[in-house]
Amino acid sequence: MNVTELIKVINKITPLDLAFDDDKVGLLIGSEENDVSGILVAHDLENSVLEHLDKKNINTVITYHPVPMKEILDTTGEFRDELIGLSLEFDDKDINVISIHTAQDVKKNGNADSLVELFNIRDVKVFANTKEDFGAGRIGIIDPISNIDFIKLVEKNLNTNIIRTNAYFENIEVINKLAILPGSGTQFIDEIINDADVFLTGDISHRYFLLADDNELGLVQINHISSEIPGMRKFVDKLTNELNIEVEYFYNKNYE
Repeated sequence: MNVTELIKVINKITPLDLAFDDDKVGLLIGSEENDVSGILVAHDLENSVLEHLDKKNINTVITYHPVPMKEILDTTGEFRDELIGLSLEFDDKDINVISIHTAQDVKKNGNADSLVELFNIRDVKVFANTKEDFGAGRIGIIDPISNIDFIKLVEKNLNTNIIRTNAYFENIEVINKLAILPGSGTQFIDEIINDADVFLTGDISHRYFLLADDNELGLVQINHISSEIPGMRKFVDKLTNELNIEVEYFYNKNYE
């Protein structure tokens, strides 16, 4: 199997054209003509991932987050992306790197829908849209729950103790309408600020905590990758079934 054939399989599971327009998905390092010698799914590019690939003689990694890049102005006056930092080491070692990022968030049964399942959200509506009816966020009804019990539920469902709430959250007696968004939900808070009791996401800028207080919206910020791991585990299972090989999921547990 070469990289082109692998990308076809990935697109069957997670259509890459569903990603946000400015997102870096698809083949970011390597060549479509390269043969695939082993596959690893990793959440991020890290030195530990590179060491693992060397140890297992694997030349292809599918990452959730895109690789480190910067935009430069080339000699023709056009802007283009250039690999930086650790990305250059992967490139030097001829490692193929394919990113799925927000395509995995918005797809049906992807990262967002995995959170819907975990929190038993009903009457679900999509927000933070990319293409047509696809979007990174979900909002809907949950069984009534107190703020204290909701935090316990988050800790249990997402295996994390890294939780930050805004001031208004402490005043909520009953949570009935929940909005969720895997990864960073800061830029989409305006879409649900008057509709949800609580917004659960992996990253929120400080000023939006204050904005939520002013608008009586409870905010719950969890560790970033904890909101993405459940959906990524499903991706690995589907990839394993499609390829009929055992695919390993590698991530830094310090950030869970």
